[in-house]
Amino acid sequence: MPDAASLARIQFAFTVELSHYLSDHFNRTRPLSGRLRGLWLKTRDALYLQIYKFWLNVFAMALAFGVVTGIVLSFELASALPIREAGRSGYRPNDRA
Repeated sequence: MPDAASLARIQFAFTVELSHYLSDHFNRTRPLSGRLRGLWLKTRDALYLQIYKFWLNVFAMALAFGVVTGIVLSFELASALPIREAGRSGYRPNDRA
């Protein structure tokens, strides 16, 4: 059974990789949806609109999951970094001034 630190590292690695993948997917589907929308506006072909709406849903899901993993990642980084840096700087978050 892995200890808590190993599990935290595995979760962090998973979150970083998922966030990286989803942001890359988000950036790649944006030009595609723009082109499809432009082709629909130019030709008024219903097929382009149908394909555009499909990829718009994929785009929205990638954006939503990317935002969620980014929020989780910011909490993971904020909770891990001050503990690591506290020993070097002498700062203790629970000390009262």
